[in-house]
Amino acid sequence: MTNIVAHPAAVRSGQRRPRAAAQSAAGAARIPVPLGGGAVPPAPVTVVATACSPELLAAAETAVDGALDAVFALDPLLGPDLSQIASVLASVVKRHGIVLEAALAEVLEQSGRYLVLRGVAMPITHAAQQLLSRKSPEALRDMSIALQGAVAQTVFLDLVVVDLSTRRAILAEVKRGSGKSEMRKRHQVEWVLRAAQLQGRAFLASLGYQVASAQAVLIDVYGRGGFSADLTVTGADLDALFEVPVGAALEAVTTVLAARLRAGVPALGLDAGAAPDRS
Repeated sequence: MTNIVAHPAAVRSGQRRPRAAAQSAAGAARIPVPLGGGAVPPAPVTVVATACSPELLAAAETAVDGALDAVFALDPLLGPDLSQIASVLASVVKRHGIVLEAALAEVLEQSGRYLVLRGVAMPITHAAQQLLSRKSPEALRDMSIALQGAVAQTVFLDLVVVDLSTRRAILAEVKRGSGKSEMRKRHQVEWVLRAAQLQGRAFLASLGYQVASAQAVLIDVYGRGGFSADLTVTGADLDALFEVPVGAALEAVTTVLAARLRAGVPALGLDAGAAPDRS
C-alpha cells in the first residue's frame, strides 16, 4: 500500500484551499445540464489489462463521472450550456493529472523494486534557504547538507521513491504539462525541488531510510510545462528513469479517461472511439 508520510518536524501552515464550490459567491447561478447520468452510456474501451490495476482504471472513470455530475457556476459570457461544458473539461483535465500521478505511484510500488511515499511533508531549514539564495543550481547539484537548525518552512512533495536495491532516492513533483506554467509557479516548484535535493539524504535518514543518493526531478508528463531542463523528466523518459514500464500505465488510464469523457459529453460532437492526440 502506498504510504502517506508527514515528517514529525513538518506542520502544515495556513488554511487549506477551499473547494471550488465553496469559493463561488453565494447565490451564484447554477446550471443543471445533464452531462452525467443523462448522457450517452460510455462505450467499452480496450486497454492493456496488465498496465495498471482494475481499481485504478475504475478511478479514472470515476474522476470523469465526478466532473460530469457536478453543477458549476454560470459564466455570463458563455451562457448555460457552454459554461457547464467548459467547466467539465477544465475539471477533467485537473483530475487527469491526479490520476496520472496515481498510476505512476502504483506501477512503481507494484514493481517490488521501490518504496513509494506520496504527499510527503519536508521541512526546509534556514541553512538550506541561505545556500539556495547564495549558490547557483550548478554549484548545488552535488551538495548534500544535514537536516539541522531551525525550520524555515515546510514543503510538500508529490512523490518520494527509494530504489530498494541501489538505495537511490528520487524526490518528485508531478505535472501533467500540457501547457506552459506561469513563471511564478515554475520558480516556486523549482525552488522546492532544489531544496529537496539539497536536504534529501538527511531528510530520508530522519524518516529511517538510509539512501546513497537523492535526486530531485520535475516529472512533466507531456513535456510542455516550461521547467528547467536540468530538473525535467518527460513522460517519454520515465521508463528509462525508473527502469519499469510506467508509460503503458499512463497510456491506459488516459485512454479510459478520454473515452469516458467523449461518451459523456455528446454535445461536443466528439467521436467516443477516437484516440486522444498527444503529439
